[in-house]
Amino acid sequence: MIVYNELVAITAGAGLIGFALFLADLLRNKRIDSEAWAGFFGVTGLLLLVLGLHTTVTWPFGGGGFEYANIAFGQPAAGFGALLLFAAVYLWRHRSFLTGEIEGEVEEANATMLAAFKPVGIFVGALGLGMAALAITFVRFQLGAAPPEEPISGRFGHLPILEALFLGGLWGIVAVGALIFAIALWSGRLHLLRWAVWAWAIGGVVLLLFGAMNFYTHIGMYDNIANGTMHKW
Repeated sequence: MIVYNELVAITAGAGLIGFALFLADLLRNKRIDSEAWAGFFGVTGLLLLVLGLHTTVTWPFGGGGFEYANIAFGQPAAGFGALLLFAAVYLWRHRSFLTGEIEGEVEEANATMLAAFKPVGIFVGALGLGMAALAITFVRFQLGAAPPEEPISGRFGHLPILEALFLGGLWGIVAVGALIFAIALWSGRLHLLRWAVWAWAIGGVVLLLFGAMNFYTHIGMYDNIANGTMHKW
């Protein structure tokens, strides 16, 4: 089974952290370095879109009841990747407009950018609903338990509710941020966006660290399986 959810996780985590910081700068009316952010969103968005779509249509996670991972990991990654690429294209195309140096110009540029995100906020909210459903699914069916061959995580595999609560909570906090983002833009209550910033920043940090850890634990799992060992750490 060839999988790449480690790269998906760290890229999605970085994307969430980056967009949270970007949104925080918008809300504080700081000057946006549109070319730099366009590059960041372009790289993370392309990776997530390609890997997410491949997971969605080919289902590389298979066997042992692990098929759910194709839905839970692949589809949100593809949607998030497409949104990041939209941000990249928008920022690149409007880079001359977003380079204002005068305070009034910066405020106008940032307000225009937030207004441009309003239509796409519909899809952000839709993804948020999907992520919320996945969060409930993780807990309801106690999904995500690591096999005993996997170091660190495998030590708690006999308690599937633990990883189910962890993944459900992680998906849930990202969902909350997405729903707040959509509601704030469409209700005009932009002050609510600071809660989306916090939700995505926290969720992004946890997801990035979890994905980084999986580089170690997944290689350790394959090593245990290949050599008949049972390294726990």
